[in-house]
Parts: sequence; structure tokens; C-alpha cells
Amino acid sequence: MSVQEFQALRANPRPILGASIKVLLPTGRYDSGRLLNVGMNRIAIKPELGLALPLSEKWIFETEAGAWIFGDDPDFFTGYREQAPIWSAEFHLVRRFRPGFWASLDANYFTGGRQRIGGVRLTDVQRNAKAGFTLVVPFKGRHAVKLGYSTGVITEFGTDFDQFLLSYQTVLK
Repeated sequence: MSVQEFQALRANPRPILGASIKVLLPTGRYDSGRLLNVGMNRIAIKPELGLALPLSEKWIFETEAGAWIFGDDPDFFTGYREQAPIWSAEFHLVRRFRPGFWASLDANYFTGGRQRIGGVRLTDVQRNAKAGFTLVVPFKGRHAVKLGYSTGVITEFGTDFDQFLLSYQTVLK
């Protein structure tokens, strides 16, 4: 949208529904005789729906739901590999202070992904959740610093870790 359309939306917020699809294709060098590979030998697709719901002029609730859907890998190191979808949901409560300056409370949850390798069903179902916050502080018009933190709330499979974010953003024109 143009700058004018975006300013009009900020002045009169309305719900926005969006959709996206990510596609990962089998790329890179793949050697079925090695457990670790630079490439991958299967397709992965993630359709996602998102909703931004203004609660007031300063507050917005955002939510997203999606699923990673995996193709099979017939040449996996230890046998034919199949994987169930990984379902995901994200939630963000955003507080806008002024244009470009905002903060949010964030949470996500994902579950699924059980694999079957060589006909053996693994016990690797993921049921994990994280919670955190994000703060974006603009300066000198077209620049901003983004700070963030998230931590594991539920970790039933995989690694539980804390994540810190510090990034610099600029608008190129």
C-alpha cells in the first residue's frame, strides 16, 4: 500500500485478513549416504492465515495460524522418511506509541511433526510454546532499533532456550 493508504489505515484502523505460503524446494547437494546434508531431499510447504484486529487507535491484536507440511524423503540416511505436519499459532498484542515506535507481547505454540523413518514410528511429537516481547524504537526518521526477548514456556521435545534479539532497521528509498 502507498504511504497515504497506510496513514489512512492508521487514522481509521480496520481488521485485516491475510494469507501467505512458503515453499521450500529440494535444493543443494544431497548425499543419501550422509546423515547431515547441506541440501534437503524433500519439499516443505507452509500455508498461513493472519488476522490483525484493531482494538483501539493504539492497540492491535494479531494472530496467525499455519502448518508446515512435509514431503517424504525416500533417500534418507536411515530409511524412508515421512513426517506429519507441524501446526503453529502465534499471538501478538501490539501497543503503538507513535509512527514506527511500538511494543508487543508475543506468544507462539506449535505441535506435531512426528516422524516415521524406515517404517519405525518415532516418539518425537513437538509440543512447544514460547513467550516474549518486542520493542521497536525509531530514530532519525528512517531508522529503528528492534529489541526482543523470548523464552520457552513449554518444551516437550527439542531444545529449550532463551532468545535475545537486537537489530537495526532502515528504510531504503
